[in-house]
Amino acid sequence: MSLFQKFTRTQWIGLGLVISILFIDMLLYSIFIPVVPYFTEAYQMSSTTLGLLFGSYAAALFLMTPMFGRITDRFGRRKTIMLGLVCMIGATMLFVFSQTTGTLILARFIQGLAAAASWTAALALLADLFSGAMRGTVMGIAMTGISSGSLLGAPIGGWLFEVGDHHTPFWFAAAITAVIFVLALLFLREPERRERQASGGTFSLLRHRTVLFIAVVILLAETTLTLLEPLLPNFMTERFQMSPLMLGLLFGAMTLSYGCIAPIGGTLASRGNPFKLMLIGLTGIAVTLPLIAVVDHIVLVFVVGCLIGAAVGFTLSPTLPTLGAIVDRDTDGDYGVAYALFNMIHAVGMMLGPIAGGVLTDLMSVTTALVVIGIMILAGVFSGFVLIRTKPATFTAIRSPQAGAKV
Repeated sequence: MSLFQKFTRTQWIGLGLVISILFIDMLLYSIFIPVVPYFTEAYQMSSTTLGLLFGSYAAALFLMTPMFGRITDRFGRRKTIMLGLVCMIGATMLFVFSQTTGTLILARFIQGLAAAASWTAALALLADLFSGAMRGTVMGIAMTGISSGSLLGAPIGGWLFEVGDHHTPFWFAAAITAVIFVLALLFLREPERRERQASGGTFSLLRHRTVLFIAVVILLAETTLTLLEPLLPNFMTERFQMSPLMLGLLFGAMTLSYGCIAPIGGTLASRGNPFKLMLIGLTGIAVTLPLIAVVDHIVLVFVVGCLIGAAVGFTLSPTLPTLGAIVDRDTDGDYGVAYALFNMIHAVGMMLGPIAGGVLTDLMSVTTALVVIGIMILAGVFSGFVLIRTKPATFTAIRSPQAGAKV
């Protein structure tokens, strides 16, 4: 019997809706990228203002995630997911009716708040529904929602902008979010969970050396990925005269490869040492990152973009099931708190990425900056392998209990 034939109806619905929720959040996040040059010109944004616009999402994600981690563990996954979807619709409508830079920043902040609620609860719901060897594969599949949203968001946003105006992409995203809200309201159910004592909170997980290792890996991967978002559009427009649609396709190609490799990385994490897999992925990021600034043909730009996306996906996909396994072993199933930590590190990377990219490119060329970042990542990889070698008992494969959730 195949893995998918073992799923119950509740598991199928939960997985489908979690993928949809992650998808729509990243669709709204990335659909904004091709419209950035328009907003920059229309509102005469400075580099600082543009940084605030990009950073406001991450700031909300970072600030609000600890609260939603505790809320979803205490009050349930479904209620938290529904709240996140309502906030997501509100953020999208603010983008539609925005007339000022301040309103755009507020909309981006509310979008980050929505992600803090829906991401944390959705990932915790998957951990409730699936355990053992299933979890790594399912988490990898769920990450296709992230990559698919990014994949489709940027090119769809560029196309809708060209055939309509800057409002059109956000009307489209609002309509899809409303559909997902109705589906979740009608069909989403969560498994029974026994009452448990409140955990020590999100940051208490960092006392585990393995969790701290995972946090550093997530930070390096997310910082690298997000520094490209404000940097590449202007760089590629100046160098290759890319249209908004072509920019969207470039980011789409990167996330397509991310989505293709994520289930593979998640499955391998259930069978081998996930910590070594994370370091192998980081090595791939470090090696491929500088190449995107030195290739001299647009086809090669797309090839290198795919390699970077695949490396990021391979790096991050083992982190989710490994966090779940650590929770199973050490913290009695407080998945909301665990995936709140994932979201917070993700948010820190999103805040540091644009800042690091901006500072480095002010001091040196884009090519040199990406080489420096690659070298820094390689230094971190070397330190990680030394740590694994010196503490083999700590950084070994972690297995979740094989018993499934009661559904």
